Amino acid sequence: LTYLEEGAISQTLGADSIRSGVHASLVGLTLVVSFMLAFYKLSGVNAVVALVLNLIILLGLMSYIGAVMTLPGIAGFILTIGIGVDSNVLIFERIKEELAAQRGVRASINAGFNRVFLTLLDTHIAALIAAAFLFQFGTGPIRGFAVTLSLGLLSNLFTSTFVSKTLFELALNRRQQASTLSI
Repeated sequence: LTYLEEGAISQTLGADSIRSGVHASLVGLTLVVSFMLAFYKLSGVNAVVALVLNLIILLGLMSYIGAVMTLPGIAGFILTIGIGVDSNVLIFERIKEELAAQRGVRASINAGFNRVFLTLLDTHIAALIAAAFLFQFGTGPIRGFAVTLSLGLLSNLFTSTFVSKTLFELALNRRQQASTLSI
C-alpha cells in the first residue's frame, strides 16, 4: 500500500457551524419546554427547571475538563435534552398512575420517584456502557460525543431524581394539606 495523500480534519468547527448548532439547540429546547408546560401544567415547570439545571451542569462539567464544542458535542448536548425529558416523563407518568390509584399526593410523588429510579439507573448505565465503547473505539469527534453523552447522563440522573423531587417537596411544604397536584 502506497499512500498518495493523507490528511486530517480538525474537530473544531467554524463559527457559522457552531452558531447554527446552538440555534438548533435553542429551538429544540424551546419546543421541548413548550410541550412540557402545556402537557404537565405546573409540574412542567419542575421539569423545565430540572432540565435547565441539567444543561448548566453539563456545560460546567465540559468547561471544567476543557472540552471543545464540536458538532458531535452539540449532538450529545441535544441528546441530553431528550434524555432529560424522557426521565421526567417516566417519573410524571408514574406519579399520575399513583394519583389515579387514590394515593395521597405525597405518597404518589414518593412512589413515583422510588419506582422509576431503578429504571432510570438501568437505562443510564446501559447508555454509559455504550458511551464507553464509543470512547474506547472511536476517533476524535466520536470521543467528543461520548464524553458529552457521559457527562449529560450523569448530570441528568442527578437532576431528574434529586433536583426534581426536591422541587416537588419544596412546593408541597408551602401548602399545609396538599390534596391535588397539577400534573
